[in-house]
Amino acid sequence: MNNKPKAIVFFDLDGTLLTSDIQVADSTVAALDKLRANHIIPIMATGRSAFEVKHIMHRTGIDSIVGMNGQSVIYQGKSIFTNNIDPQIIDRMLEFSRSHTGIPLAFYNDHLMRISQSGEAAKKFYDYLKQAIPQVDDKIHHHKPIQMLLLLCENGEQIYQDFFPELTFIRNTPYCVDIFNTGGSKAFGIDKLLQNANLYGIPTYAFGDGLNDIEMFEMVDHPIAMANAVAPLKELAQLITADNNHDGIAKGLQQLGLI
Repeated sequence: MNNKPKAIVFFDLDGTLLTSDIQVADSTVAALDKLRANHIIPIMATGRSAFEVKHIMHRTGIDSIVGMNGQSVIYQGKSIFTNNIDPQIIDRMLEFSRSHTGIPLAFYNDHLMRISQSGEAAKKFYDYLKQAIPQVDDKIHHHKPIQMLLLLCENGEQIYQDFFPELTFIRNTPYCVDIFNTGGSKAFGIDKLLQNANLYGIPTYAFGDGLNDIEMFEMVDHPIAMANAVAPLKELAQLITADNNHDGIAKGLQQLGLI
């Protein structure tokens, strides 16, 4: 008996699955229920970590996530892949920040978030996400694996790109830049998921709105952009649905005939 799903749909979170006030619309929850009833798997594909979106996973019933821009993959509640950053590289970056820029860092894995120092930059970013500011611990990477770092800044990341070619830097909000191992992306994580969960050959869809969704759009069979998406993403889209505040997920799934 073939228990493989009919299709897989990957959803970005901020600006896509979530409304502008960081909520999941009732129409989206209902659409996801219909999707599962049709034997189609919804999976989050986000710059965020599983730890910080537990409440969203509970609200939506989604138990699989390509997190931290593909640096961690959880499928049906089980971790199947992580891509850790070398602690020595993190030490170098901390020292570079202290001596050159003063920009604080945040440290992420599937179970925790920490910051290198408190201050206005951290407050702006976590207020923007409507999250509590994490604990300060600039040694966390010495005893816990870290899959993603953040530069908590509104500008100034270019100098880091010049000094740390082994890392990828993507601005994900006005107040932070995501950092992970070069070669990593949502597409990279999706490939690891399809490989490790034996899901190759199944039709894939993706909804997104941001620059960190470009590789994902180039990889899946059917890319769908939100109306609020950046222009480069819309150019890659098969379909442009309504925005994230006006039932874009439900409307897009309906137009695709998935629900």
